[in-house]
Amino acid sequence: MWNNYFYQIRKKYSMRLSTKKTLIINLDGKDITKSKMINIIDLYDNSFLDNMEKTVQYFTTRYKCLAIFGGDEVSFIFENPMELVNDLNSDKSTYSTEVISVFSQYFYDYFNQYDLHKKVFWHGKCFSIPDEKIKSYIKYKSGLIQVLTTTYFLKKKDVKDSGKLPLQVKQEMCKQYADYEKIVNLEKGILYYNGHKIDIDEFLNGNIKILDKLDDNIFDDIIN
Repeated sequence: MWNNYFYQIRKKYSMRLSTKKTLIINLDGKDITKSKMINIIDLYDNSFLDNMEKTVQYFTTRYKCLAIFGGDEVSFIFENPMELVNDLNSDKSTYSTEVISVFSQYFYDYFNQYDLHKKVFWHGKCFSIPDEKIKSYIKYKSGLIQVLTTTYFLKKKDVKDSGKLPLQVKQEMCKQYADYEKIVNLEKGILYYNGHKIDIDEFLNGNIKILDKLDDNIFDDIIN
């Protein structure tokens, strides 16, 4: 009797994820943009940005999925959600609470192994979308990342009320600074697919253009 009672409560307050639709897991670093110890746009060994890229590369390789990240957020896009679910839960549970709690712990452990002096905590959400909405979601996240990155850059320059400015205005203001180049490749977000960094614009146009470095040379592999 009690098993059934609590199972019904669990069903009421938990959402089952689709086993067929694309699964989105979004992770948001807690208080990252407010931290004076962390800079989200400077790239060097074991910087926040470097650790994000290494972590995203690992998980997109492990689960053969897409991911877009920028600033203090990352979205993983699983076209085959059961590949993830089967790995996370032996009982193949598709309750959203179980999926996000286990995956966020995996992400936390992997990311924080690179910097043991300051732990970064992650708030997670997950939901399902139709497969045909994948590109729309990436375009949507890319827009949010542009707003976040340009605002963050201008705040570092002590530009007041930069968050209230239109995106186009912020982009033009950013270009006035000599070190603007540091965010040129970050503005739209960084997109990964199956362990490879890929070009966002090409992906939205239906192509996969790989942007990995090998011996300091950029190679392009376009698949129509």
